[in-house]
Amino acid sequence: MSRISVITGGASGIGRATAEVLAEQGDIVVIADRDAEGAIRAAEELKVAGVTAHALALDVADDQGVEDFFDRVESEIGPVGAVVHAAGILQNAMTTERMDRAEADRIMDVNYRGTWSVNVAACRRMKARQAGAIVNLASINSFAALPIPSYNVSKVAVKALTEILAVEYGVHGIRVNAVGPTYTITPAIQARIDSGHRDPEAIRDSGALKILVRPRNIAEPIAFLLSDAAAAITGVTLPVDAGWAANTTYSSYVAPVEGFGQ
Repeated sequence: MSRISVITGGASGIGRATAEVLAEQGDIVVIADRDAEGAIRAAEELKVAGVTAHALALDVADDQGVEDFFDRVESEIGPVGAVVHAAGILQNAMTTERMDRAEADRIMDVNYRGTWSVNVAACRRMKARQAGAIVNLASINSFAALPIPSYNVSKVAVKALTEILAVEYGVHGIRVNAVGPTYTITPAIQARIDSGHRDPEAIRDSGALKILVRPRNIAEPIAFLLSDAAAAITGVTLPVDAGWAANTTYSSYVAPVEGFGQ
């Protein structure tokens, strides 16, 4: 029987790419997104490739809506074996003094509380079967301070929550991990590039590899963490950063490095 995998935020970006990778591997994918029409389009495009895909609307900031969603999936489609929680919202760079409280609260509701609600709802049902795997979307700024106050804090919280859940549900055979992507050229980031809020050359040069990271570059490590090849891995946040962390610390050295780049 094929595994049923739920992907929140699956209508676009990293979520969409992950749905494609998991479907290619034989999973039945359930694309969940607040953008119901986008989720339907994504599922229909996957069906053209001959895979089984479903689309359902979901606002991860709605606790009861999350519970209702998982009830519906399990009753209409089947038991959920894997969850990729990719739903989240970004913010532009700013100081804490200028940060709008309403925006800050919304970011925490979606990025942190949404992760909590989706994970606990999924784990509660997986616990009955003593098996399951979850991957959350953390970030490079789960490990470092960046000038995006609410987003930064929300992603630190996702990393910590992933570790807590891994311990709480590990005794039930459920693995909970996260990935920490670098700047990834999703539609949301592309929109910020187009509006002048992001510099694509700066994004490319921020990592050791000097590449623009695409959603599929993140989706494939997510698929690995959900697979049996990662059966002994839980509670980790795996950086998928093109060498961003290494480059950031290396480049902070305050003297020239003789012979670098030759």
